[in-house]
Amino acid sequence: MACWELGIQLKRDWLPETEKANVKLFVVGIGSSESAKEFAEQLGLPAEIVFGDEEAESYKNLRFVNSDFTEDGRKRGMRMMTERTAEAVKSRANGRPVSFFGLFDIPFLFTNDDLETAKEIYKPLMPQGDDALDKTLVQGGVLVFQGQQQIYKHRDTSVAVHAELPKIMAALATAEAR
Repeated sequence: MACWELGIQLKRDWLPETEKANVKLFVVGIGSSESAKEFAEQLGLPAEIVFGDEEAESYKNLRFVNSDFTEDGRKRGMRMMTERTAEAVKSRANGRPVSFFGLFDIPFLFTNDDLETAKEIYKPLMPQGDDALDKTLVQGGVLVFQGQQQIYKHRDTSVAVHAELPKIMAALATAEAR
């Protein structure tokens, strides 16, 4: 669900900002090219910037969190939801505790406006095959390049702990100033 939340933010915030800065934005997700097309369509992202990586090879080569499929799955699973997940979700637009039928708030469980919107459009597009669970445990990240030089890198450490657009734009501005 967190990748759909990020997709909403990519469409609404990131794409306009990167276009204004004349920067190309590409999105790579774990899954088939058909899943990538469906993800783009559901979110209103241009299909030509969204790509599928069926075997998670790019994630493995970049050593993103949980991309070592030889590591024990339980250990990898423990990295999925951490206190940083709750902090990240809570910090975004109208972050708030999840309520149990309005009777009480559920401790340590939060939502926000984008996550609630994501719930409405979410479609399960998970990877298929023997190592599908391994692939769903992988966390993503952001790489920013100026030409061949990498100028910014963020690795999502757990679910919903995404890169922050102001930091990316600051890295781009700093690189441009050189």
